[in-house]
Amino acid sequence: MTTNEIKNAITTWSNWASDTHVQRYDIALLKIWIQFERFISELIITYSTGHSSEKGYAPILKIQFQDEEQFNAFMREGNKKYVEYLNKIEKLSKHIFVNDPFDVIFLDVTNKNAYEQLKALRNYIAHESGEAKSKLINLCFSGNANNFLEPNDFLLTRERSTRNTYYTYYITIIQNIVDLLVDPPT
Repeated sequence: MTTNEIKNAITTWSNWASDTHVQRYDIALLKIWIQFERFISELIITYSTGHSSEKGYAPILKIQFQDEEQFNAFMREGNKKYVEYLNKIEKLSKHIFVNDPFDVIFLDVTNKNAYEQLKALRNYIAHESGEAKSKLINLCFSGNANNFLEPNDFLLTRERSTRNTYYTYYITIIQNIVDLLVDPPT
């Protein structure tokens, strides 16, 4: 998956959500998040097997995997047939790379907070469980259940520092992270 594919997904879903007959920013964000997750998952495989990004960036490896199969065997837990890439990247990428390109997500306070909020929004939108709602309240509403808004309503409110809607704020963060992952500053 390329950065252009992510940008196209953002444009497509943002246009869909902004249609006056639709107005479903929560669904658009979920669809974009899925593409973002796919992008990151594919990128760590690319980097971990010694290949470079579409912009020519290739991080220095502490360990190099021969191929995707070997990488997934390393990342997979127990008998699971799938890899929970996001959790694994957060825990293990620092052990794969000399200068971890994924630090842009986990060490930058703004990106880390937005990333955690996005995961909580994604989980609540997808599952609507009590646990997902509790995590969303803690991360997006300062732990105050009285301030809770359903995700679509929340995404239309304004983020304090930028005065953009939370939808725009999160989309901008996703775009910035994607750009930094494939072409970090030197």
